[in-house]
Amino acid sequence: MELLSELKKYFNLSSFRPGQEEVVRTVLEGRDALVVMPTGGGKSLCYQLPALIREGTALVVSPLIALMKDQVDVLQKRGIAASFINSTLSLVEQRQVLKRLEAGELKLLYVAPERFRQKEFLHTLSRSRISFVAIDEAHCISQWGHDFRPDYLRLGRILESIGQNQILGATATATESVISDIISSLHLKNCRQFVTGFYRNNLQLRVLHCANKKDKQGALMSALTEEKLPAIVYCATRKGVDEVVTLLKDQGHPASGYHAGMDDETRSRVQERFMTGRSEIIVATNAFGMGIDKLDIRQVIHYQFPGSIESYYQEIGRAGRDGKKSICSLLFSMGDNYIQEFFIDMNYPSQEAVHDVFEFLKSDGRDYLSVRNNEISEMTSSVQSDGQAGIIIKMLEQAGYLERLYSGRRLCFVAAGIGKPRGPVRKKIFDAVSRIAGSKGKKVSIDILAKTAGIEKPALLRGLRALSADGLITYIPPTAGRDIKIVRPQTTFKELKIDFELLEKRKENDLEKLKEVVAYGYFGGCRWDFLLSYFGDDSATDQCGSCDMCIQRKLKRTDTNKKEEETTILKILSCVARMQGRFGRARVAQVLTGASRKWITSQGMNRLSTYGLLSNFTQEEVIDLINQLDRQGCFVRQGDRLYPTITLSEKGLAVMKKEEDAFLNLPEIKKPVRTFAEVATDFSPELYELLRQKREKFGTTAGLPLFMIVSNRTLKEMAASVPKNMTELLQVHGIGPAKMEKYGQDFLDVILEYCDKSS
Repeated sequence: MELLSELKKYFNLSSFRPGQEEVVRTVLEGRDALVVMPTGGGKSLCYQLPALIREGTALVVSPLIALMKDQVDVLQKRGIAASFINSTLSLVEQRQVLKRLEAGELKLLYVAPERFRQKEFLHTLSRSRISFVAIDEAHCISQWGHDFRPDYLRLGRILESIGQNQILGATATATESVISDIISSLHLKNCRQFVTGFYRNNLQLRVLHCANKKDKQGALMSALTEEKLPAIVYCATRKGVDEVVTLLKDQGHPASGYHAGMDDETRSRVQERFMTGRSEIIVATNAFGMGIDKLDIRQVIHYQFPGSIESYYQEIGRAGRDGKKSICSLLFSMGDNYIQEFFIDMNYPSQEAVHDVFEFLKSDGRDYLSVRNNEISEMTSSVQSDGQAGIIIKMLEQAGYLERLYSGRRLCFVAAGIGKPRGPVRKKIFDAVSRIAGSKGKKVSIDILAKTAGIEKPALLRGLRALSADGLITYIPPTAGRDIKIVRPQTTFKELKIDFELLEKRKENDLEKLKEVVAYGYFGGCRWDFLLSYFGDDSATDQCGSCDMCIQRKLKRTDTNKKEEETTILKILSCVARMQGRFGRARVAQVLTGASRKWITSQGMNRLSTYGLLSNFTQEEVIDLINQLDRQGCFVRQGDRLYPTITLSEKGLAVMKKEEDAFLNLPEIKKPVRTFAEVATDFSPELYELLRQKREKFGTTAGLPLFMIVSNRTLKEMAASVPKNMTELLQVHGIGPAKMEKYGQDFLDVILEYCDKSS
């Protein structure tokens, strides 16, 4: 088939992007396929074009309502018969779409994975001609991916049960293990895999280390002032979004906020203003961006870092989709790590918390409940937050104990008053309320009110609020959070069969993903190399030219430091070879820096020729250099997944023999380190006392001796060197990564506050 003519006919394009044509042909041949294609690479065309060429309707499973609407709007403007079914439609509207599906009037139908729970929908599917099923954001299927959704996990079994054989999975982010999980869960047979390049040379990556909020705010303002717009600023929390929007507006930058706590109407308005260019800065949580087809975004700034490399890559991928240069800045602070750890704790509630919520709902005795998440968390002390209460409700739904009722089925309270409304729409709503509820009032679903009044739901909601404000009706909206229907009231907690052991493994997996984000922030090598290696893309280069580290390295690289780089590589590889795969990276670094450790002498490592060869670097710097070589495939990891030992790989051996090349970004040359005798007499007594008081608080809280927090020497070195950020703090004697994570930010806050008052 001549696909270029079809491409021109439907999309007015004269050529395919890399990888697209091969995928389209595979789908047209009737084969299963899995496509891993970066954001902006054109995944949607891979299923849209075959859907238009083949007979029947292509079913597109998509997780986000905004994404569905955007794609359907674009298709309809091209004259293509496309529609969607989601909770924004009334039951009447949903049934109209299902009739069109059964009649064969649609070429593409977008649905959320939750739709496959509904018998009416599945019954209609069985009577319709479905050409194939495209599952977008397919990484949501994997329990080991960054955005697992249980409703995705059931898709393979359900599609197989209704006789739907051909499936196309598509995602922008998937590691090799996640790809295997997707293929297994969807029962894909004879599946072709397409993984296109993750490298985008127009995106310049940079990490800006920020010691505190003031540093962060300054870095943000500089970026938005010095670099081009439009820009997306990502925050981890709704509170963060609101704070940054206020900051930007105070500084004269017109910015709009976007997060899940806003109502649909406000979010739509904010998104529309940004998409049309009337607002050039949007500050958002990760609720914004998926499926957003804005080509000219010049900056993506992470004010707080996300919980996984997959999320980070997906979010920076929204920049520069027109191929022009764009900047992606990560404002890195270890304080953000605690935010993400909190989210992970919330996402995996304890067995006790789940049991307590179950008993709370069961003790109510009713089959239909209108209960807010905050009521649940207040009544059950084991539940840590309102958000965790909502997560537990989802878990109980997945276990089959209850059903959450979606927006159209939630009940509001209405009662008719006395008076005469103005305008035809308000009159229709008033008459509908009078007929259904009268003056005594009644609980009724939004859908039934909309159907009785004969108007669309958005107009109905606006009219209800207006009539209530005028005193013509009483209107109490549905409670926050969905209403709940208990479907198995006699079930015991044990019969729910919730696998808490699996949940704990998933929590560990999420914590490991978070560690990778921290590693990226501290990585001293090519940032693109880090990302490409993470996704198994072997197109890494020692000089991407598109990240701050490579640009800096190019500027400072001379014959002298090139020679030092080569020598340092050989020292590290030789040390790993001599340690014979018995130890991990931290212990290799200790040997190379000539550390005084009992294990070193007991194991005879101090007699190695490589002992102390990198004593001019700190242990943390050497660990970073080892990580850089690890990312280039110089080592093989063995043993424990969390604490593996390392040995040379084939590439590592080849580099050591100078048969292949590797590269390092060496740390900046430090000033000569002062001896402790010098430090002991040259520090600020006032700052030392403040740091000592902070240490005492740590010791009292943890019930630990003060020397186990940090030593007096460490406090004196801090009071002498006055570190301004985490990188400088790591140079202080007695401060390693573990102590930095536990106490670093608090000590820095004391130092910076002292400096502010002293200046």
